Amino acid sequence: MLIAMLLAAPALMAPAVLQARVEAFAGRPALVDARLLLPDCPDPGFAWANDRSVAVRCAAPAWQVFVPVVGGRASVVVAAPVIRRGDRVMVEAGGDGFVVGLETVAEADSRDGRVALRAPGSNRRLTGTIDADGRVHINGLNGMVSGR
Repeated sequence: MLIAMLLAAPALMAPAVLQARVEAFAGRPALVDARLLLPDCPDPGFAWANDRSVAVRCAAPAWQVFVPVVGGRASVVVAAPVIRRGDRVMVEAGGDGFVVGLETVAEADSRDGRVALRAPGSNRRLTGTIDADGRVHINGLNGMVSGR
């Protein structure tokens, strides 16, 4: 049974392959964690997320990752939003010794390193801050805890 499960597991994109593709796009060394596990993507899209990272998107299966690039790009041009309205966004919030993740939906295109978010299944609205590595964080948990 274990062999059948392993054979049915989806193919993964090797971190070295992702790194090589990002470096070919950016023309600079990319920093890809060797532990990264992503489903294989036949035709990923690449765009500058900001002057120090590249956004890599896959339509099927759907995923997105932000890859830091050493030295950034030579000339900064106004880039398309890192996160677009309707994108699914995994946000992180945490405190001393813990991090909690929540899948949300972007209510608008990101702007100035921030993005308006909504938690599916509720009317709770949040504002996330986008880090240089493309991760979205919410500062504190006060607005997310029931009864507060």
